[in-house]
Amino acid sequence: MKKIIGVIFLIALGVAGYFGYNYYNDTYNGQTAYARIPETVPEKTQTKSDSGEIIKGWSSYKYTLTFVKENGEKQTMGYDLSGENPTPYQPNAIVKAEISKKRIIKGPNTVSESDVPDKVMKELNK
Repeated sequence: MKKIIGVIFLIALGVAGYFGYNYYNDTYNGQTAYARIPETVPEKTQTKSDSGEIIKGWSSYKYTLTFVKENGEKQTMGYDLSGENPTPYQPNAIVKAEISKKRIIKGPNTVSESDVPDKVMKELNK
């Protein structure tokens, strides 16, 4: 009986490890990607918390960015630029970020066109 419980425990541990690794990989394992800021600046809106409550004194610009990874793969993600007095990105600027399958991990930060790999720049200019 103890052997059966031990085997079941090991199988459960293996399944939990597999799903835990996949979650971590999809959420926190990022790749460098670049995006071009849209030509129009989004409307400045009142910032809301995850529960929907308005955060006093804060405002946001909601961007939808199409990132191009260094391997040429594209991924569209939303990004809220929020703060007490946020400055919107310059239209047509290029930004660099670390992104995973689910979220933007780091950035986006404005970079010059010379810092972008040629292959990625060709995709951004399409």
